[in-house]
Amino acid sequence: MKLKALYLSTLYLILISITLKAAPKKHDLKFNVAGLKNTVCYLGGHYGDHDYIYDTAKVDDKGNFEFSGEKELDGGAYFIVSANKRKLFELIIDKEQKFSMQADSTNYVKTMKVQGSEENKLFYEFQEYSVTTHEKLDTLAKQIKNGPDKDGAKRRFDSLNTIGKKYGTDFIAKHPDMLLAKILNMVEDPVIPPAPTLSNGRPDSNFTYQYYKAHFFDNVDFSDPRILHTPVFFPKIKEYLTRIIIPNPDSIIAAADYLIQKAGTDKDMFKFLVQYIIYTYENSEIMGMDAVFVHMAKKYYTPELATWVTASQLERVKERADQLEPILLGKRAIPIALPDSNNVMQSLDSIKTEFTVIYFWDYDCSHCQKETPKLIRWYDSVKAEGVEVYAVQTNSTGADKWKDYVKKHKLDWINVMDLFHTGNFRHDYDVVTTPMIYLLDKHKNIIAKKLDTDNLDKVLKHFMLLRKK
Repeated sequence: MKLKALYLSTLYLILISITLKAAPKKHDLKFNVAGLKNTVCYLGGHYGDHDYIYDTAKVDDKGNFEFSGEKELDGGAYFIVSANKRKLFELIIDKEQKFSMQADSTNYVKTMKVQGSEENKLFYEFQEYSVTTHEKLDTLAKQIKNGPDKDGAKRRFDSLNTIGKKYGTDFIAKHPDMLLAKILNMVEDPVIPPAPTLSNGRPDSNFTYQYYKAHFFDNVDFSDPRILHTPVFFPKIKEYLTRIIIPNPDSIIAAADYLIQKAGTDKDMFKFLVQYIIYTYENSEIMGMDAVFVHMAKKYYTPELATWVTASQLERVKERADQLEPILLGKRAIPIALPDSNNVMQSLDSIKTEFTVIYFWDYDCSHCQKETPKLIRWYDSVKAEGVEVYAVQTNSTGADKWKDYVKKHKLDWINVMDLFHTGNFRHDYDVVTTPMIYLLDKHKNIIAKKLDTDNLDKVLKHFMLLRKK
């Protein structure tokens, strides 16, 4: 029995060993780099706005190293990184995931030899052509500036530049499905036609901007998730949202919906865009952009659409959106009624002035101790113009110290404190730090929030000017 058990155990181990050895490699990338030895290298890649390290390999004394695995890698632009985190050279991983590359560390582009990957062969041919062309253009540019034959150098520069652009255009036309072609396409800006003439005989001054915005993504294939793994897709998204779209919540919301619509049915693209936009605007330092977060949360963070998110994460996002929605710009301020230092209830809604400042502060907060004197000086200068301050003491203990502080510093605005611990203002107004300032109009609508005194003064002057018009 013991011999039989031993035999079966041995057979089982052999079968496991055969099975493991038989497991096919889905990617196998072999490299040889002259001048690199007895070290480690990393396989890195792009995703959105980050670079990641996916694998590590030991480099032998002859410069050989290899990355392999039983899973296919996502199609995209990758790179090899040295032990000191310096990028050595780039490569493309797509349909061909078993290939070899050989180069000299003195010049990766000009010495690279590729076997088993037509796309990487073309990639390095393109890089070598580009490097050589740019070297010639640099030389001609210097001749245009300082040479004896400036006109001739200019003609040769223009001719070479045209040929270089045609080389890229021809490559895209010949290999439209290659990732390199998609990358080359993405870096091209739309060509803007001449502006049409208006009825007054002048060119339409708004045409260039509107055309550029409308055609900014003409050369971007949103249905191809490989572009997520390149260094050029995310910068275009960021440029569109931060430099091209007007930085107000309504414009950003429209732009966000437009981008997500372009993702179509591609789940990876949809996931990236939704995650990036909702995170960016939840944490934006630009006032009012929390409206973008609320919109994204309510429209896209649902069990049916955000399938990558756990139920608890969805609930957190929903709760956050529900908390922020009532205090978005333009919303009517949530009522507050708290006792003052004489135990007399003071209601926010009872204030009848053109502008009301809600000041959440703590007498024991070091930042508040710096901000409060600035705010009282500002208040003294504007209260005659129809401004009142409703100062909410957020510290629920130390009522006597609060009263002493108010008296000592002559805070002659409306001072209230949650003396009976019945208020919910911390949650209602998202008061997680102090000091915090909200500005309301005469209808108690929120017109600015989370300001300091300096910015409060600028914002108030803006609204005062609007009131006079």
